Amino acid sequence: MSPKRSAHPEAARVTGGRLGQVLVAGRITGGGGLPVGTSRRHPTWGLTFVTAGTGRYRDAAHDETIRAGTLVLVHPGHPHWYGADHGGWDELFVVFDGVVFELAGRRGALSPARPLLQGLAVPYWRHRLTAFTDRPRPADVDRRDAEALDLLAALLDATAAASAPNPGPHEVGWLERSLELLGADLADDLDLHTVAAEVGLPYETWRRRFRAAAGTSPYAHRRARRLAAVTDLLVHTGLGVRDIAAATGFSDERHLIRRFRQSTGLTPRAFRDHR
Repeated sequence: MSPKRSAHPEAARVTGGRLGQVLVAGRITGGGGLPVGTSRRHPTWGLTFVTAGTGRYRDAAHDETIRAGTLVLVHPGHPHWYGADHGGWDELFVVFDGVVFELAGRRGALSPARPLLQGLAVPYWRHRLTAFTDRPRPADVDRRDAEALDLLAALLDATAAASAPNPGPHEVGWLERSLELLGADLADDLDLHTVAAEVGLPYETWRRRFRAAAGTSPYAHRRARRLAAVTDLLVHTGLGVRDIAAATGFSDERHLIRRFRQSTGLTPRAFRDHR
């Protein structure tokens, strides 16, 4: 069975930013990776985050298992192969390029000596990388640069997370439950103190730990989930902007338009018209 591919309609190569750019991003269900017995030198940077399934990665210095929670980082010009075991895997992928990534590579922050980041929490990193796979590519240079810097920050955070001691079940549990609560009932007001209490942490402790783990505040994470829901409704329904605002927790249509334009560079109507 061939894999089901889903990339954002705007996910195509665009004129570059001054610092970097995301070229294309999307998701694959039941993918297989590269054909067995082949080796590839990719001209740009890329990442694959496996959310389900298993496989293998090989290059001149590595022969390692890939499992859910593995991020494969591809360096330009580095010969490698990776592929899924029988049955395929599910992945998020991003292809990117630019001077900020080259600098990170030269300084060793991103290294071909460490092509796999293992043991990442799937719920959190699926949430975080979805920000790149499920939104349109920015229309102007400043926002392309900002998106590249967001992606670099995510890669550095993933590197740090993969280097940290493996968390126990309780440590994983509070983060997964926090993400679940912050992404639920988006039309309703949510008391963040209630979320902290639900996961068994004092509010200030929870807020600091969430920012350290997620790279953003709980409030900003919930706002990002609302914008992602707006995008889904614009793509998959014929609802008007006023109804979408009500369904996703924005105070009114103008509030939604302002936030959506800040995030994407487009109004919701322009985004829908350009699909």
